Amino acid sequence: MDLSDLADDVKAFYGPYNEVTLDELSSEWVDLVGSLGARWAAGARTLLPAVAGGMTRWYGFAPDPREGRLLVEEVEAWLAPPIGARARRVEASDDAVDAAALRVADDGVLLRIDVAKAWRGDARANVRSLLRVWQSAPERGMDAPRPVGRVLRDFYAALGARDRTAAQAAVDEIKSRGLLSATNVKFLRVQVIGTLGSPQEMRDDPELADIAAFRRPPAVTGHLATAADALFITPMLGGGGSAAEVAWREVAVNVESVWPGLVSHLSQVGSVSAARCLALSESLASAPRHAVHAALEAGWSADPVVAAVLDGLRSDMTAPAQATIAGLCQRGEFDAVLAVAEGLSLSEADGVPVLLAASELGDTRSAARAVALVDGMDDADRRHLLSQAVARHRYDQLVATNDGPQVPRDWHDWLTGDWPDRPDVLREWAAGWDRATVLDGDRADEMALALMDALAGEQRGRTRNGLPTLVEWLCGSDGLQPGDVELAVTVLDVILEADGGRSERRVGLRLAEEILSAGCSTSEFGDVTESLHRTLSGLGSREADWLIEMLDILLFSAVPDEEPRRELLAAAHGTAVLWLEWLTATQATLLNKLFVEAELDFPVPPLDTEDGDSRRRQRPFRRIGIYSLAESAARRARLWIEEQWPSVNITLAHDLVNSDRLESMARNCDVVVVQTSHAKHAAVTALEAAVGPDGDLLRVHGRGATSLVRALLERAADAA
Repeated sequence: MDLSDLADDVKAFYGPYNEVTLDELSSEWVDLVGSLGARWAAGARTLLPAVAGGMTRWYGFAPDPREGRLLVEEVEAWLAPPIGARARRVEASDDAVDAAALRVADDGVLLRIDVAKAWRGDARANVRSLLRVWQSAPERGMDAPRPVGRVLRDFYAALGARDRTAAQAAVDEIKSRGLLSATNVKFLRVQVIGTLGSPQEMRDDPELADIAAFRRPPAVTGHLATAADALFITPMLGGGGSAAEVAWREVAVNVESVWPGLVSHLSQVGSVSAARCLALSESLASAPRHAVHAALEAGWSADPVVAAVLDGLRSDMTAPAQATIAGLCQRGEFDAVLAVAEGLSLSEADGVPVLLAASELGDTRSAARAVALVDGMDDADRRHLLSQAVARHRYDQLVATNDGPQVPRDWHDWLTGDWPDRPDVLREWAAGWDRATVLDGDRADEMALALMDALAGEQRGRTRNGLPTLVEWLCGSDGLQPGDVELAVTVLDVILEADGGRSERRVGLRLAEEILSAGCSTSEFGDVTESLHRTLSGLGSREADWLIEMLDILLFSAVPDEEPRRELLAAAHGTAVLWLEWLTATQATLLNKLFVEAELDFPVPPLDTEDGDSRRRQRPFRRIGIYSLAESAARRARLWIEEQWPSVNITLAHDLVNSDRLESMARNCDVVVVQTSHAKHAAVTALEAAVGPDGDLLRVHGRGATSLVRALLERAADAA
């Protein structure tokens, strides 16, 4: 093969900083590099070798995020430890070879795998085998496009991990493949910026310039309201003055100029920020609404901004008019429109304001209520109503909101029915399901049985995509409640017994942690350990990180019976010993620390001096900051880090919101580790903004002390 046919950017990759010289390659290498380069020219994922400082690297190139995910799986199978270090994504680098590889990757995905000297030949042989597989097997990327539910599941997982690159990659895939409408893509972008961006970015993003003109789901409006609060409202409370002294009408005008009609009705109020925005909106109305005023006063008057704005509106209040559907709609009391209509036999005249009210409310439940009201009309009235173009358009939009005319009543209904594979819509549905009703006695048992059947039947894919939402709903914003532990144990057993993959194991691990944190009986703990033990027996060494986090949770939680814990620890120890030669140095180090706590011997393999691991004991950081609401895990991580690097200075923080302490830690530390699985959004956002230009922020979504220490060990290895 003639390497002169390689693309110019690939030839440039083999420039002066890359110690691989194309002109000096053996014929065997020429064939390999030529074939790999040809794949990239054809738009297929590939690998290319490089040498820098005498160390061999393999770079992986993929044209898009989907191909990148496939390449990660293949690299983990063919070049996993001990052959090479774990693949890491390269997005920006001062390394000259990395920079050249980034130019080849262009807008695609770039991976880097550092290969230990003793394994160079094995790595080359495995790449050659992988190339043969590529050449002989059909491409998975074209044959099995991912359903929208799977992409959305990855999107929300990325938001939870505060991984903006992965979240945006999911949005890009949805947009490029036309999986959702352009409007829904805008809504996903709002969630990305609201979770991982800044209020200023939300205001200035050109793609969101018209976002206020759309009927929005409550979660989207909530992100916009939070941004409006941060930009226009909260700054007015500085300086020590009273909220009553602020010219709130001027503030309302400023909010309205950026996001017109941002929060206009009560169903959009789910936070203090949204309540403030609604109160300000009322201050601009010619006739403030009694129902809105009363609801804000009853539920949100403890907030000084809401209280001050409401006080200024009292003189403008007039007696409420008679509650007709048309009158309520005209006054913008859209929730009341649906409530009154549900007590009447709907006429054609009232059908128009009902459809308008549901459209203005914008949420899935209001859409289903309005559709049900219209579908329940007299046949002649319904046909005549929907013969009107505007009414028909609104009706069709409301049906499309839920991908159908109805919504599931609860989890049992969702698990047993034929509903769309839309985790984004499911999150909104689940937010309206009453926990006390769904989790009551026999209904909870029915839900668990329905989950078992769904994971074993035709709806398995949709059900798997909804598992993170189910566990999030079950645990609630305040954590799993003691009364729900029995159901949670059953759900854990079903999830882990359903022959699932990595995502099920991750969800199961979170649920196990919640169960142990809430407290369980001896028999319930026995069921938990049995489920984990059964999962352990089917794992391979690629799941070492899951094993580490499971051990962390098991070791440092209060349990009602030591015997099942000892048995599971012994089984995990035996598994880890079998994996010993396949573990990375970081994994071996963490397992050693865990088994020391369990009073079990675990031999740490000798470190390979060729890949820099022998320099781990050198202090790579002077000052480390750790932010986690799991205080015991953070303290344990500090002890382990001090064992690793005795002279390092470590600061811990557990603040719920921004504070001078957080900002000081971010500015003064070389690296700040944020445990996003145990963090408050306001504090994380403040840390992200405060980290200095020379600082380093590591976002960790794992559980326990091991995830914090792992992030630092891997960053130290990268810098070695």
